[in-house]
Amino acid sequence: MGAVESSVPEGLSVPREEVTDADLQALGVNLERDFPGSTAADFRRYPVLSEGGWFTVVKHQKTLESVSRETGPLLGPIVLTSDGLDVN
Repeated sequence: MGAVESSVPEGLSVPREEVTDADLQALGVNLERDFPGSTAADFRRYPVLSEGGWFTVVKHQKTLESVSRETGPLLGPIVLTSDGLDVN
């Protein structure tokens, strides 16, 4: 039997931004104490939707433990084409 190709389009994705050592230090994270054996490469910053709306979080990707949670944009990762227009 031959291989069957899928015609399912790829879904939407939200990029997960890298976090630096300086970012983690500013958030009060001590890697040796809080996440032994981890590096800054194990953390990502990205938007999440919860019962309280959109938040921008920094999470340890191996455990999904949040180290930062800030109120995000009203529509999360959605950017309207009208954003930034000066209608006056």
